[in-house]
Amino acid sequence: MEKISATYFDGELGIASSVTIQSVDHNLRIQFDSDRHIIDWPIDDLRLTEEVHKGQPVRLRRSRQDPGRLVVEDGRAVDDLLRMSRRLRRRDYRHRAATKRAVFWVGMLGLAVVAVWRGLPLAAEPIASMVPLKWEEALGRAVKKQVFLLIGGKGGTCDGVAGHRALTRLVDRLGGTMKHRYTFRITVINSDFVNAAAAPGGYIIIFRGLIDKSTGPEALAGVLAHEIGHVIERHGTENIVKILGLSAILSTMTGNTSGVVGESTAIATNLIAKGYSRDAEREADEIAIRMLNRTNIKGAGLVSFFQWVATKQGSSQGLGAYLSTHPDSMTRAARIKSRTTGTGPAMSDQEWQAVKSMCR
Repeated sequence: MEKISATYFDGELGIASSVTIQSVDHNLRIQFDSDRHIIDWPIDDLRLTEEVHKGQPVRLRRSRQDPGRLVVEDGRAVDDLLRMSRRLRRRDYRHRAATKRAVFWVGMLGLAVVAVWRGLPLAAEPIASMVPLKWEEALGRAVKKQVFLLIGGKGGTCDGVAGHRALTRLVDRLGGTMKHRYTFRITVINSDFVNAAAAPGGYIIIFRGLIDKSTGPEALAGVLAHEIGHVIERHGTENIVKILGLSAILSTMTGNTSGVVGESTAIATNLIAKGYSRDAEREADEIAIRMLNRTNIKGAGLVSFFQWVATKQGSSQGLGAYLSTHPDSMTRAARIKSRTTGTGPAMSDQEWQAVKSMCR
């Protein structure tokens, strides 16, 4: 197998590193671009962490004892590895036959057992990876509705056509740099809450306060790229499994999401109050950096946003509890500043004015 670029997540601190992978003597050799450090994973120990769909990244683990994760965007790597290892199996549910569906249910049952005996955090990621897209979208719609009722019920949504068109164009531009299965849907809520949120299934919620406080469209673009990262990594669906426990697993197994949807108020409250874990935030930051670089959008806007957030720690801006679960904002700002390379604008001045006035 020729050398292929990939991204390695350490699984403990959430640190992402650019690497190259290559098969060497029945091992998958992972070589870090930064310091030429090398890790060898035995090919027979490799496992797919989720089903593989055409055009989507491939996520690999070595074992449950090794927290590291490898994300490969070049699907040819898995084709090569499949030829070398009988234990590595491609899980592709685009055209599932009855036998494959049976394997799916057995797998879900096994995950439920793991969740009971070894704890939900361990099972959350593989369960989330097996949730069909239409169920994930149903969960996202329910969570979005509850977020609106919790925060934006009085102000309503901002429906300025030109502004919404500009936001959609920006999100499509950012999302187009990554391989994923989602159709992103943007809702702007007329509230002075300075925040944005990503619900399962591609639903992204922006509050007017975030637009008002953004120093420019590049800051908003950075936040949107970050939220898109949460969607692609299925952090929202993982949170549902962690929050609701075994009921979420059983609902996923049976295809009846009504019970989970019924708990959408608790899910929405948790999303707004606490957001995602530190590891999830770091993963979303990493994706945001890649999106900004690939679209040549300046990263200085996102840097300035995190610098502003750092000044509001513990203030009355509604960010205190939210920030307590997140990595240090100044550290994030420094990391983004050192790694972003874009030099262009996120949108035209006319589009930005349309976004800023869409709530009027």
